[in-house]
Amino acid sequence: MSTEAVEVTVRYKGMQKTVTGAADDVIRELLLFFSKVFPQLELISKISLSVDLNDFLKACESIIALTPEGMAVTADTSHLKDKELIMLHLAKTRAGHMLGKLERDTLRLNDLVIAAKSKSGTVAGRLSEMCSEGIVERLAKGEYRATTSGLDHFIKNIAPKLKPPEGARPG
Repeated sequence: MSTEAVEVTVRYKGMQKTVTGAADDVIRELLLFFSKVFPQLELISKISLSVDLNDFLKACESIIALTPEGMAVTADTSHLKDKELIMLHLAKTRAGHMLGKLERDTLRLNDLVIAAKSKSGTVAGRLSEMCSEGIVERLAKGEYRATTSGLDHFIKNIAPKLKPPEGARPG
């Protein structure tokens, strides 16, 4: 058994469920168990938004790379609009944090100005719009993070623009 295996036991009104395996598999099994015990949870899950780590990392494939120095953007970003470029860098930071490569999952305004190769006022304006849209949150003065909705937006709308065409050879 892998050292990353998780074991969880749940007891409720005389029922018991023990699940062992990878964290994602355990969570899925537990959610299935709970949806059978509490049918209203299925309704809640239908209106809940979450981003699966595996789906997020698959979306980042060929766009973001994990390097010894940190996270790097490997895709051509020259065609992205300011908001898309900002979201790419916020998503890259969240990916690095989720993988344990970065201590924080936020970026400062100055870091985003450099990453977006844009003016401070332009980036601040786009961040304000993105916060209003709910895809970015402002945590502390000048600290920003992609929200769950923002990561979902990245996966569905920005990542596809950065992927090489199907069947195309890299480089």
